[in-house]
Amino acid sequence: MFRFLILLAAILPSSIFAQVLDYGSVRLLTGWQLKDGSYQMALEFDLNPGWKTYWRAPGAGGLPPLLEWDGSQNIADVSITWPTPVVFETAGLQSIGYYDRLILPILITPQTSGPVRIALNLQFGVCSDICIPAEAAFRMRLNGADEQGKAKIQAAMRDVPESGASAGLRDISCRIEPDGDDFEITAQLRFATGFRNPVVVIEYDSEDLWITETDTQSRGRAITASAGLSWYGSGPMFLNRDNIRVTILAENRAVELQGCPG
Repeated sequence: MFRFLILLAAILPSSIFAQVLDYGSVRLLTGWQLKDGSYQMALEFDLNPGWKTYWRAPGAGGLPPLLEWDGSQNIADVSITWPTPVVFETAGLQSIGYYDRLILPILITPQTSGPVRIALNLQFGVCSDICIPAEAAFRMRLNGADEQGKAKIQAAMRDVPESGASAGLRDISCRIEPDGDDFEITAQLRFATGFRNPVVVIEYDSEDLWITETDTQSRGRAITASAGLSWYGSGPMFLNRDNIRVTILAENRAVELQGCPG
């Protein structure tokens, strides 16, 4: 059972630090402005010993971060770079996330060349002996002048899973079959070299489609991962295989693959 405690940390334009709470702190790193006019910034989670937070697909025992930009001005697009997470247990359930510190890079693309004003409401989960949802609010005008946190953000952007090409991917396919009222998706992958204790995560970019935790089997350089797939949209299910994302998290490396053909 989660003990729910809502924590609020407010950041004023004159300050970049959030309030320090039981789990640690979270702050906005203003980053820098790129030549194309976009802004590279990040969130920095500085967690106290024993605390952890979660990845975008946190598993059954976690809460994914939710970033809401309502009230922001001059933002056309937001893109998040997710550093490689680790697999751990929360209350006997498999979870995926981060210990100690997380730098979460965020790329802001403006609509016009004018000033960008950030109004970010962040909701996220943290766990130690108890698991709690937390909140933080950030209000800031970006100008790209101070390049605050640039080295940290660049390091986090390098700490990402390998692509299929660099990881020696030889073959990938996904089979989707009816399973009662729902479906089962099975990903089959083959690489040039093997993985140590891999965990496969299968994702799809629609809230109408739910994919469960996978059953992952590894034999030599081949990996098979199966998961339940449920459709909650209206009408028949339409699935674009290019939007399937398969991530392999292992003790020796991590790989992220976009698209899974039949």
